[in-house]
Amino acid sequence: MYKSAKNVLLGSPLLFAAMRLSANEAGSNAAVAAPPRAYINCPGTTSVPMTSDAEQALPLAQIAALSCGKPVSVLSDNEGYTTHVRTAERQEGYVARMYLTKAISPSNARSDEQSQKPVNATPQNGVVRWVSGSPGCDQFQSHGRLVESATAEGITVQVSLQDAGWMFHATVAVSDPSAAEVSILPALVTLDELTPSLRNLRQENPSELAHSQVNHMLLREEASAMPTPSAIAFHSSSSAPPSTVSYRSSVLDYATTIDANGVESRSLKNKNVAPGERAAGVLWFARDPNAHELSMRFSVGNLVFDFPFSFEQKK
Repeated sequence: MYKSAKNVLLGSPLLFAAMRLSANEAGSNAAVAAPPRAYINCPGTTSVPMTSDAEQALPLAQIAALSCGKPVSVLSDNEGYTTHVRTAERQEGYVARMYLTKAISPSNARSDEQSQKPVNATPQNGVVRWVSGSPGCDQFQSHGRLVESATAEGITVQVSLQDAGWMFHATVAVSDPSAAEVSILPALVTLDELTPSLRNLRQENPSELAHSQVNHMLLREEASAMPTPSAIAFHSSSSAPPSTVSYRSSVLDYATTIDANGVESRSLKNKNVAPGERAAGVLWFARDPNAHELSMRFSVGNLVFDFPFSFEQKK
């Protein structure tokens, strides 16, 4: 159909306006950063629950079961027990942070531990010191406790420390996917108070604790220790800022193998850990209510793993 030059000229402003509007919309959309992506990591099971409430109170208000390796968008994360996420199907809900990872691609996100290749820390004179953000050093929340995890020469050691109100309560786990057997000797595990006093905190005998009338106090956890300020890795201003969302890495929570009740049955035992095996247990130490910064040392094979911890100063 024939169009006059007048009609073309009249239509041109509308066309240009539409083009400007489209360009503005494209620029606006480009300015909105996509939410960070994470993947579901669920060792020991095929899926994890997504609930409608952040507290995940019982009975669970489950709205979906997310399979291992499934990608999700992180909408918000206050580093509490759960994280607000959205699936590819646009379904929103809350997932426990311990089941999120950003280290594994969807094709490789499997619960099979043998498929994961851990990054190793570099020992200094035979000592592996845990430092937040360093290679081989990880940190995650599990069942309300903060866990520090270090991997060196293929061996992973994980430690969490709680103030039980009567004793210091340490949960320790070792995984040995290496080719050599390693020995665990609980008697060689030490807990040193660095501030305000410099002294060794005595390790308690589980057999004696088992007959104590304060067992109910020993098993009650009141406060979880955090890394010491000196164990936080600082980045130069010229480097890219670290992500404000900190997810657990590809390492698994090996302490979940502790399913026994009672002091003696839960305590860490002397054990030779064969390649491909793991061991976990609990240790108790004398408590100083004023302890602020502490260091736990754990000898495994030819290495000494050093984990720094800090409790908030008592008012």
